[in-house]
Amino acid sequence: MSKSASHPGALVDALVLQPGACSQSQLARMLGFNQPQPVNELVKGKRNITPKMALLLERVTDGALPAEFWLLAQMRWDVAQAREGLSPSRLNLVQPLDAADELGADDPAIVGLLQMAEEFRASR
Repeated sequence: MSKSASHPGALVDALVLQPGACSQSQLARMLGFNQPQPVNELVKGKRNITPKMALLLERVTDGALPAEFWLLAQMRWDVAQAREGLSPSRLNLVQPLDAADELGADDPAIVGLLQMAEEFRASR
């Protein structure tokens, strides 16, 4: 398990189950599952948050925690796991592009993603 990030299932417990005084079984039913297993596995870190699950969690929180929040939490967990598992020798085989500092685009969606990348870089 990662030392630098918590599995996003811990957020389900802390931000949905506990504040709502809701059991895993109740939440599973609210999400449309017949069994509590998907929620239980998520909370225990044995299941990841998929885009579909993120949309269900967004709905059950009435939009207070949007799908992007859940997917960002999952992505940060995934990246932390990959970072821990990637050997320095493998990483050192990759040489940075000279043009990496000159990334730019006219497409607003790409510009927004590049701004997000800059924010991630600044926060590390």
